Amino acid sequence: MFLFILSACDAREAGSLKSITRPYIAHYECTEAYLGDENLLDKFEYIEIVLVDKDEMQLLYKPKEGKKSKIKSNYSFNAETHELTADIGIYGYRFRESTIVENGKFNITKSLGEKQLIMKFKAK
Repeated sequence: MFLFILSACDAREAGSLKSITRPYIAHYECTEAYLGDENLLDKFEYIEIVLVDKDEMQLLYKPKEGKKSKIKSNYSFNAETHELTADIGIYGYRFRESTIVENGKFNITKSLGEKQLIMKFKAK
């Protein structure tokens, strides 16, 4: 019983240590996604970004008429400016974008041809 309580305390301290040292490492869900006037969330069950550790991220998504997909990538985070920069390839496009993470939220805006991609994420 003592070992169980001790390990629970260690896990709680490790979790709070992460929240102090790297609070941006989280699971983010897409709350809005538009390509021009088209609402992309009408076509997806979910779009999520998971910052796994200090430099690995995963893009998780599931089209309503398709299978779950996971794309791994690397990212960097500037703790002073709160700038998150990632390089990821999806659907034949390669993206390198930077955004500011503020209060557990960030936006991605990218021109794709004549249309604007706008995606909003918040921590789960």
